[in-house]
Amino acid sequence: MMNDKYSHVQWVVQRNLTSQADFNNLKDACLKIGVTFIEVDIVPFTAELPLFDRARNSIIYGSTTFNGLAFLDGNLTKGLFLNEKEFTIENYMRQWGQHMLNYGASVTTFNELMGNDTISADKQFFIRPNDDNKSFAGEVKRFDEIGEWYNKLRIVENTNLSLESKIVVSEPYNMQYEWRLWIVNKRIIASSKYREYFKLKKEEGCPADVISFAEARCQQYTPHDVFVMDICLCGDGYYIVECGCMNGAGFYNANVENIVSHVTDYFASVV
Repeated sequence: MMNDKYSHVQWVVQRNLTSQADFNNLKDACLKIGVTFIEVDIVPFTAELPLFDRARNSIIYGSTTFNGLAFLDGNLTKGLFLNEKEFTIENYMRQWGQHMLNYGASVTTFNELMGNDTISADKQFFIRPNDDNKSFAGEVKRFDEIGEWYNKLRIVENTNLSLESKIVVSEPYNMQYEWRLWIVNKRIIASSKYREYFKLKKEEGCPADVISFAEARCQQYTPHDVFVMDICLCGDGYYIVECGCMNGAGFYNANVENIVSHVTDYFASVV
């Protein structure tokens, strides 16, 4: 049954390329609180959004392609909780300083990095994009492996990644545990462990100390009213790994019902 206070909003969720479990949980959560749920299929590498009912304000959820197309559509940006200037590692390091795992890392480009002839071929680096566009996954690579990647980028056109794309390069870290937290108006509304000693391990919730750490960081700064924050335990301390746009973040074992309820309430109050 439709909830009257949500009559002007809807969730528009990508069916293909979204895990079946996440899709089903989103649909069930929307039905439970009485908000309209619309499913769409996005053609990979397409330049056009599919047709769907736009009579309501839409909360978008799906792939990078879906989010990117929605970002270009002025009628959908309200339900895409993203600010490109804020969602960067460079900005997080400026705002949160030593609370960032990568604090002190180099923000550079492939061209600048490969122009450094003092680095040995077998030196290992953790490398990731500076922004949240998911152009590649953060990982540990030897300098010669990065060089091979660089040479491929020189000859292959990639619209999401170029030799001048900003990248973050740091020493590898030994992270024991990693959690993802969903945050709305500086409140943690859901959480899930997603990795333990570099292996996938999905468990709902997180320790109270992680909540306290995240809440303290949110009092300092938030990149948006709605976002996800990934936190790790490294050594004896907690650190922010990165933040991300909620509209494309995987749920792991978080309570999707809580997420949908709080995000919908927030969105319904601002549109």
